[in-house]
Amino acid sequence: MKNVLLLVPTETYRAQAFIDAASQLGVTLTIASQDPLPLADRMGNRALVVSLDHPATAVDQIELASQSVHFDAIVSIDDTGLKTAAIACQRLGLRHISTSTTELAQNKIAMRQRLSSAKINQPRFQTYQDHEDLKEKLSAIGRFPVVLKPATLSGSIGVIRANSEQDVRESVPVVRSIQQAHGCDRDFPIVIEEYINGREYAVEALVVGGRLQILTIFDKPQPLLGPFFAETIYVTPTSLPSQVTARLFCVLDEARATLGIETGPIHAEFRITDADEIYFVELAARSIGGTCSKAVPLAGGTSIEQLILAESLGLDVPNLVFENQASGVYMIPVPRKGRLRAINGIEKARAVRWITGIDMTYSVDSDVAPIPYDAKYLGFIFAKAPGTKTVVKALEEALQTLEMDIA
Repeated sequence: MKNVLLLVPTETYRAQAFIDAASQLGVTLTIASQDPLPLADRMGNRALVVSLDHPATAVDQIELASQSVHFDAIVSIDDTGLKTAAIACQRLGLRHISTSTTELAQNKIAMRQRLSSAKINQPRFQTYQDHEDLKEKLSAIGRFPVVLKPATLSGSIGVIRANSEQDVRESVPVVRSIQQAHGCDRDFPIVIEEYINGREYAVEALVVGGRLQILTIFDKPQPLLGPFFAETIYVTPTSLPSQVTARLFCVLDEARATLGIETGPIHAEFRITDADEIYFVELAARSIGGTCSKAVPLAGGTSIEQLILAESLGLDVPNLVFENQASGVYMIPVPRKGRLRAINGIEKARAVRWITGIDMTYSVDSDVAPIPYDAKYLGFIFAKAPGTKTVVKALEEALQTLEMDIA
């Protein structure tokens, strides 16, 4: 029986989804994280502790483990283990994306520069360090608003909109402190890019045999205007006309090829203007975060997790069959910093018509912080209905029943 080594952060929501997917595919999982997982006791030698924050050490640990447990594939479910997975696969002779590709996918500066060389349409950008002339950098971009981003963080951490030079000057130290709080070099360059005034979309895709396969396009019906960019509703099917989705596919395919992604999942973000001009915003060599994969309307019991595992092993990826209904998720943002004492109204929210499930991710007495200071959400609300408007309405109604007690 084939065995996949799954690299997960200790505080993951998705381990069970991959365990279920492995069972359906008839393969086994070995799960590795920085600290022992709650399910480690029942997994025996198929639960490993590896130093994912230090890829070189983690790879040595994985190689040692491979002497007693055979691995047919290594998959990282988020950015934390992406570099470790690539290096370990290379060392063990398994299919993988290159380490240079992981570095491009995890460094916004390197990604922007590589995509610029391929003429991918993206926001104009500059990199900025504190000793450089900020006015000159802003002049090169040419207009306000702009968006400041840490180069090596994801999930809207440290992403701030600035409407003037003064806003930028006030935001730079905030971004610096966020970088430092998340283990990044405080002095690493910040990305400053033009703000694109348009509707935002997320794309879930899988590269199988070097070919891009779109799983779904999510609309984001609630505008993301800033100054911070906590995401809320994803809903599918998209409202985009077919000719625009065809162009979006081409842009994504060109971008992933330029970055060297020849295998595995992709989560990408785009903005599209009122004139239907497509701007590439972000790309991650992983699937959608949290438990949001449940919102992809695959039918027949197929899940994104099944597709990812099958592709990693070189198995036939199940044919994609989609449910004949709209699907969506509400990512519940943390409203303010503090200690979470309770979330009330969950059962009332579950009773809202068309709501199919609610996953809460924080336990009581946890310290919480909103975006841009942290990337975690309080939970996820899911809905399915005959149309996207009904889904959005149900999600918004369910959220309104929730009361967050944060001290």
